[in-house]
Amino acid sequence: MTRVIAKGSTFVIERVGPADADRLLTVYRQCEDFLALGPVPRASMEMVEADLRISRERGGVFGVIIAAGEPVGVVDYVPSGHDGDPARAALDLLMLAASHRGRGLGAEVLALVERTIAHDPAVTSLTSWVQVNNERAIAFWRRQGYEAVSGPRANPDGTTVYELRKRLPQ
Repeated sequence: MTRVIAKGSTFVIERVGPADADRLLTVYRQCEDFLALGPVPRASMEMVEADLRISRERGGVFGVIIAAGEPVGVVDYVPSGHDGDPARAALDLLMLAASHRGRGLGAEVLALVERTIAHDPAVTSLTSWVQVNNERAIAFWRRQGYEAVSGPRANPDGTTVYELRKRLPQ
């Protein structure tokens, strides 16, 4: 069985699981500037294991983004059935190492995930969330066509987020 979920022009996304936790921790540590915006500023094995567990419980697809042979990010999405609605997918995590941001990789990964999800004709929208204190990410999501569908909402983990949504082409 191949672990490659999807291929972009300059990257691949490989499906990962608990056996890949050490590899993921390396990526998470490259993203600690992003993590510092939330309640837990340092990457840990417990954080990685919790994200993998939550993804599995939600029916998610958790992948590591590989560019130039190196892991440079992670993506986690639920391809359908978000909040029990078969027409909704959810992107729970898109995180790139600081050294790979601002070059279009995030937009390319997101577009590939959107196309993958849109293969299911029942799915009409993709939901994601952005922390209100992450202005750079808010601008990124807007450029990708996402609109806020909620005002600031406090999460149990201590973050405050906007819920974003984009209608997917059919």
